[in-house]
Amino acid sequence: MIRGAATVGRRRPTGKGKALSSHLLIPRPQGLRADTPKWTRPLPLGVLPAYDEALKLIRRDAAKLRGEAAAARNEIDKAVKALPKLAGEERKAKEQELEELRNKQRIIAVQSQVNLPEVRWACQRGFYDMGNVAHRHLREQKWRGQGKLDLLMERIHQMKVIPDVLPDLRPTVDVTLTIRPRPSVDNYRPVSIEPGSFVAPKTTRRPPQVRATPFHTDTRLYTMLLVDSDVPDEVEETYTTYLHWMCPNVPLNAFSRGPIKGLNTHTTYVPPHPAQGTKYHRYTLLLLPQPAISDYTLNTEAEAGYKKVTSRYLDIPVVPKDQRRGFNVRAFAKQWGLNGRNGGGAHMWREIWDSSVDAFYKSLGEVPPRYGPPKRFDPYVEIKQRQKYLNV
Repeated sequence: MIRGAATVGRRRPTGKGKALSSHLLIPRPQGLRADTPKWTRPLPLGVLPAYDEALKLIRRDAAKLRGEAAAARNEIDKAVKALPKLAGEERKAKEQELEELRNKQRIIAVQSQVNLPEVRWACQRGFYDMGNVAHRHLREQKWRGQGKLDLLMERIHQMKVIPDVLPDLRPTVDVTLTIRPRPSVDNYRPVSIEPGSFVAPKTTRRPPQVRATPFHTDTRLYTMLLVDSDVPDEVEETYTTYLHWMCPNVPLNAFSRGPIKGLNTHTTYVPPHPAQGTKYHRYTLLLLPQPAISDYTLNTEAEAGYKKVTSRYLDIPVVPKDQRRGFNVRAFAKQWGLNGRNGGGAHMWREIWDSSVDAFYKSLGEVPPRYGPPKRFDPYVEIKQRQKYLNV
């Protein structure tokens, strides 16, 4: 059972009249806790005049930008009021103008706060208020600019996850996986998996905890997949894919916190079980964005808020266990309109056989498979079978 944060006050998302699983609830804005540490001046006023002047300059500039942001909001309000009176090309032009105004206002709002010491101090220590546009900007900047996204992209390309699993992927969601290094101990502290690292099979007997941080404030639905793309296919003398886990219609927004709950309510988790004699197996977790009801734009995001789902609900059937082997990720994504080029998230790790895998097969009543190199063709086998000496 995956543990997660409390869901008090969250709403069940709906899509086209269909309610999602009771475990999949819309994350709501929570803000920072009242006891969150606050920034304080490192020097009292008057100790270092240059520092005092620098702070005055920063705050003066922030006040000026706040005024510009307020003016941009007024323009947005006027455009929103004028929109219902328009139709056709005029309406499209006004919607485009409104999109540009919202983008401008967002940029100015970020600039008005991003240099404030209290904002920088809080974000450097991980105290992010995801309802604050500047905090969201700095959180995304940290993910994109401080190596975490670079490491993920390096590993999924270096280890050929792209293009073996999907033709392309352009992540927009920060995904973190955690496992219990001692799965038999419930209260043992989980540890994060670095993308591409080796993990012992016994530590993934339970589902990993999946944390996802998107940077949009509207609630969008994602389909989660966990696949092994290195399962031997003896008939075709190649490799095939095995589906370990799937959950569609996962609601996410910038206010998502803690492990995602309810992921084991659809196509349930089957632990990784790399067979003896095979090379290491790549286990890839994907969070693919589902198609939008209209479009994913700043206009849509602003109108929807966090309560309204802006993605289409997908009635994806549960995949039976006897159909998990040979699962075609590309065909599945094409069938349901899941496009990695439109964003989403990913993670991956590697496992190799050890004795604990045989115990897993035996728990299912199956004989553990064994693989090895194919027999080499011997062109002299017929000659070797001939009698070497003739009796005269």
